[in-house]
Amino acid sequence: MGTTGKTKDDLLREISGLRECIVKLEKTGEERQNVERALRQAEEKYHNIYENATEGIFQASVDGRFISANPSLARIHGYDSPEDLVQSVSNIARQLYVNPADGFTLIDQLHRHGAVQNYEVRMYRKDRSLQWILINVREVRDDRGTLLYYEGTMQDITQRKKVEAALIESEERYRTAIEHSNDGVAIIHENKHQYVNKRFVEMFEYDSPDDIIGKPVTIVAHPDDKEKLIDINNRRQRNERVPSRYEFKGITKTGRAIFVEVSAAVIPSRGIFVYLVYLRDITGRKEAEETLRNERNRFRTLVDNAPLGITMIDAQGVLTYINPKFKELFGYDINDVPNGREWFKRAFPDPIYRKKVIATWINDVKYAGHGHKFVSRTFDVTCKDGAVKTVNFIPVQLATGEHITTFEDITERIQAHEALIRSHNELEKLNRAKTKAVNHISHELKTPLSVIQGNIRLLKRKLDATQLYPAVKGLIESLERNMERLFNISKDTDMIFSVSQELEAGATLDELERLWQRIEGLSEIPGNIRTHLNAVKEWMNQYMAGSTLSFQLIDLYSFMLSIVEKAKHTAAHRAIHFEVEGQNDLFIFMDPGIMRDIGEGLIKNAVENTPDGGKIRVAVEQQGDRALLRVTDTGIGITADNRQYIFDGLFHTKDTEMYSSKRPYDFGAGGKGLELLRMKFYAKRFGFDISLTSTRCRFIPADQDLCPSDIAQCPHCKTQEDCYQSGTTFTVSFPVGRKNP
Repeated sequence: MGTTGKTKDDLLREISGLRECIVKLEKTGEERQNVERALRQAEEKYHNIYENATEGIFQASVDGRFISANPSLARIHGYDSPEDLVQSVSNIARQLYVNPADGFTLIDQLHRHGAVQNYEVRMYRKDRSLQWILINVREVRDDRGTLLYYEGTMQDITQRKKVEAALIESEERYRTAIEHSNDGVAIIHENKHQYVNKRFVEMFEYDSPDDIIGKPVTIVAHPDDKEKLIDINNRRQRNERVPSRYEFKGITKTGRAIFVEVSAAVIPSRGIFVYLVYLRDITGRKEAEETLRNERNRFRTLVDNAPLGITMIDAQGVLTYINPKFKELFGYDINDVPNGREWFKRAFPDPIYRKKVIATWINDVKYAGHGHKFVSRTFDVTCKDGAVKTVNFIPVQLATGEHITTFEDITERIQAHEALIRSHNELEKLNRAKTKAVNHISHELKTPLSVIQGNIRLLKRKLDATQLYPAVKGLIESLERNMERLFNISKDTDMIFSVSQELEAGATLDELERLWQRIEGLSEIPGNIRTHLNAVKEWMNQYMAGSTLSFQLIDLYSFMLSIVEKAKHTAAHRAIHFEVEGQNDLFIFMDPGIMRDIGEGLIKNAVENTPDGGKIRVAVEQQGDRALLRVTDTGIGITADNRQYIFDGLFHTKDTEMYSSKRPYDFGAGGKGLELLRMKFYAKRFGFDISLTSTRCRFIPADQDLCPSDIAQCPHCKTQEDCYQSGTTFTVSFPVGRKNP
């Protein structure tokens, strides 16, 4: 635009009109001169606008060449002058348009409409750099409608396009961020939702944003907090001060209550101010806080009612909590011991002892990490009333630097333990004295018993041929039976001592082994000490039956078959049926002597607990890498109370005169339980397992109830099968051995 305010098109129309006046008007010379003067002035104004316009002005031929161009057009396209532009560009569409098809599209629109406004297109500059150009162009035709040329303007809108692109990119970035936000986002205007993101829809369990947009903010408010939400939004509408962050109770489409944290801000949008609101579902946090409160209350209740004294000391050494039990134990309250220093001073008044306690505490704190329990320590604590109690301290250091300490009064326990130790020592002394006495008596009786037995036999031979023998025969036989019982008692006593020595030796060897390991943990054992220790172990081994040096492969089925055959012969006076099942070539690696003690002991036990007419089943089988030996009887069974003691030794299922007079393998002969005790010891020593299951006969449920020893004489059993409902099974599990090739 020029200084007159007229546009280029206005001036062109004015110039054209003046020229027509010059041609048509037949006026005086002075009038003609005035018209020509006005024409020159108009042309000068047009030229001035044309040359100094900020937009590029051009005329282009129908074949795509520039006819004319002003300096701005040349500058826009990077040419030195309009002449340079006109001469250099021979085909506008192909040389300037990045996409020549855009030029052809423009021409097509011109032909259809005669003019095109605000046509945006990418073009090349002279240096082939890219730019965006805005084109306004029209067709120029003569009076007959013939197309003469194109005339228009071009503007460089590259910077505007960059700004628009940046704005679009920014909007897209923020739109993406909002759409993928972990928080619900809403834009609210006049208390209605204008926009909600995906998370908002999910949070309140709606199907799509359309279910919410246009609806009032109260659509997501729980009835409990609806008035609160309305009040906040009304105050915001009135520009009153409202919290920028607050919480409210919401409700989902399904009616589920949730807790929401809101953060809101005012932003401009399309010429109006709206509220950008962020909503975060804090239901989980609220529930966690409620759980934490409940846990704290529960913890406080537990601590307040704990049977142990409990204190809490902060990182600065100040006692922040003392439970009632602490005050009950020591008499001190938090005013008496406000900090750790005062506690140590009162609880440990002796300076030397206090120094020891504090040094121990400092050392424990140094090596204990956060959240770890310290080593339990026992100290003597002086109470407020002067009494001294032995207390077990168990401190724990928290990650916050605080310490929680529990105090357990073990004074009575220590006193009871010390009394128990004294009693145990006294009992040990008495037991050793008793053992020596019994052992001495047993050995001392053997000689006079042998002498008496020999004299009885001599007397029996001398009287046998006389008439006096029938009169004293009963007396002599009674003497012989009782002598036999005395010899059996002596034999049993020797066995008890033998088993006791074996068990004691085994326990002592275990303790020596543990001692050996502890010594090795300190340092390398000197050779002389190792020699003496090995000598002690070898000396102890003399009391141990069996040895791994005697181990060999044993075919378990064949071995047990031979033991059963021997038992049949020994128990031939009993009416018992034996069954043996199993498989050959199932080998175990064991000392044959130990295996014989196990097999004979289990079968003897089964025979002595099975009445005549019963049966005993011996089974050998493999399960995985274990060989199982099962000995099952149909005897009277073991009561539930007695099962737990069956492997303890010296256990009698019966303890009456009738049973004590029995011979081995007789029903009810029982035993002293030494075989089972020895089996348990062997199992622990040589790595096999032994267990039992048992069902007690329902007709003789208690120990004092007697079995008639013969199924045929039992008033409760009509057939033998009636007695087979009870019995005991011993199972011995060995590792499977491998047969040598």
